[in-house]
Amino acid sequence: MNLLAPSVLWILAAIAIPIVIHFFTRLRLNKVEFSTLQFIKQLETSSIRKVQIQQIILLLLRILAITALVLMLAQPVTQGLMPGWLAAEQRARLVVVIDNSASMNGKIDGESLLERAKSGAISLLPFFHDNTQATVVQTCPEKTIFTGSPHDPLLPSLIKDIEASYEFDDIWTVIDSLVTDPTIDELVKECVVFSNLMHRPDSAFLAKNFRDDWKFYFINPGEIYDNLSIQSVSSINRIKTPNELVKLNARIKNSGNLPKPNVPVELLFDNHRVGQVVAEFTPAREKEFIFQAYPGRKGIVRARVTLPEDDYTADNNWFISMPVMEQIKCGLIASTQEELTILEMVFRSIDPTNQFLFVESRLQPDINRLFIDELDVAVIHNPQNISEEAITALDQFLKNGGGLIWFQGGGDPEVFNDILATHLGFPVIEELKNIGTGFFEINYRTSNSDLLANLQVRNIQKELPEIFSYINAKTMRKHKVHLSLNTGDPFLLEFSKGSGTVFYFTSLLDLRWNDLPVRGLLIPLVYRLLILTGTDEINTAPVAVGSTKWIYIEQDYIRSTWEVESPSGQKTLIVPDFNREGILIPATDELGIYRVFANGELFTSFPTRLYYKEYIQEELSQENLDQMISEDNTQWLDLEADFAALFSEIRQGKALWKTFLLIAIALLLLESILGRPNPSKMKSPDNHE
Repeated sequence: MNLLAPSVLWILAAIAIPIVIHFFTRLRLNKVEFSTLQFIKQLETSSIRKVQIQQIILLLLRILAITALVLMLAQPVTQGLMPGWLAAEQRARLVVVIDNSASMNGKIDGESLLERAKSGAISLLPFFHDNTQATVVQTCPEKTIFTGSPHDPLLPSLIKDIEASYEFDDIWTVIDSLVTDPTIDELVKECVVFSNLMHRPDSAFLAKNFRDDWKFYFINPGEIYDNLSIQSVSSINRIKTPNELVKLNARIKNSGNLPKPNVPVELLFDNHRVGQVVAEFTPAREKEFIFQAYPGRKGIVRARVTLPEDDYTADNNWFISMPVMEQIKCGLIASTQEELTILEMVFRSIDPTNQFLFVESRLQPDINRLFIDELDVAVIHNPQNISEEAITALDQFLKNGGGLIWFQGGGDPEVFNDILATHLGFPVIEELKNIGTGFFEINYRTSNSDLLANLQVRNIQKELPEIFSYINAKTMRKHKVHLSLNTGDPFLLEFSKGSGTVFYFTSLLDLRWNDLPVRGLLIPLVYRLLILTGTDEINTAPVAVGSTKWIYIEQDYIRSTWEVESPSGQKTLIVPDFNREGILIPATDELGIYRVFANGELFTSFPTRLYYKEYIQEELSQENLDQMISEDNTQWLDLEADFAALFSEIRQGKALWKTFLLIAIALLLLESILGRPNPSKMKSPDNHE
């Protein structure tokens, strides 16, 4: 048992009053005259002894009654997490952490978990004493909204003003920073956390053992019962043109506890429905669906897979900013005029009217300097030499999202291996292989390349080239081989550098090397390579809500007036970074698609995604945190109707003052009954003679 007001125990000195009265009464001598001493012995052994025992019993009842009343005033409670006298008498520190991350937007009976958490936090403030220093913190973004007395009249309104967000909170880092504050020197330290705790802390956090002097209360605002979640939407085909089907694979999970029959799942392009399926979802099960639709236009298509509203709407939409080939600036660099002519012929065949291809040709056998900043795709054919300055320019070009198509044939292997393989991750050139009078074949049957899937060629087997000479290149783990020779050596491979993509051919577009220039495969293959390397997939790449977004800008556009429009329609002017040639969007606090405008014209757009740890999943329990916090220092509670009273009982124990009051009343009643005079034994004045 603990006492919340032990200072009143000095009143126990009042038990001396009945004791003094008792002994004072015994000292008083009443002179009684007897006519005879015949019954003195009998009186001593019966009535006098009964009176003495009765007086002792009455004395004990009075002492116990006073003790019970004093204990009642001392506010006795059962054993709680916090010793009552300690919480009442000492300086104390209270830290209240309110999770306002995305998962707290879930609703129970129309009220969000965040609103429930804020109401619960306000209801706890009266249980803390004036000598408590309270700190209230929100998690998204991490911000201390109040420090001071828990009874400050402004505190409830400050808590109510905490706004919901769609960001990830990393709540364990927030708690860590608060409870390890070296300025906190109070003896009593309590941390109350309002969160649904969707994820575990990392191993480094669990390894720390510095929280034994803190008492933790983890308050769960409630459980979401009705929730369907879009886990992911991925593109099956990488090629996106107006006349080709876009295939999207959607994974949807029932994260709630209710079966969901006849649920419509819809695909929208530019807010127009282009696909729908209706399915049934059982709890804790997942299903996959493949949508197919034509983009219908060039440019950046805003796509969305959507579900009907439920108790948690943050995971009901998956936004995609899908670039569909529009305009590509391409640079052709070759070592001879003959090679350059073949490349120009190929690109004219792809776009005879110059509607989307802007081609710049350069004759450059030795690549000493590269001016490719303004290009989307660089095609380099048979370089004889390349300088470190050119490698630096190529590295920056790829990091900024540029695309590279490289045809390797001649040159010094040692030079290319030392520079390209070391700095850019190119395959290592081992030797030049010639077949003589025969040819090598392309082993297409073993290819599972998405690049070649659904290629617009009538019979791809008949269109595969015959290879007369090629460079034997040693691949690495990051290299993906799309086409290989019957010798097992690669013919066409792909790899990434920074944000850019490189397609690498081990043979040249030259009839002395192969007959690919006269095959029907060449035009559709190069077309696909252009789409993959020239599409703006860097600027349109998604970011998690709350993250920054960097947009690369071509030099011709850098001095434009830049404006960013949020999914809710709010527009903000952005000043570009002239040195880095781009703009930084510092805050993305909404779910949806952000649009970027240059001089009022749409330049690009990108979607925001819910952070993966903010999806509804099984909540943590005490067993999950045994390594971090002792069970003796932790309590787990649910927000219920009588939450405040339950918190008080768990924190300080159950109040016992009513029990002691009843005990005192019972003792006083018993004392009154035993101590009242007995009329039958009293001598009447009329009978006195």
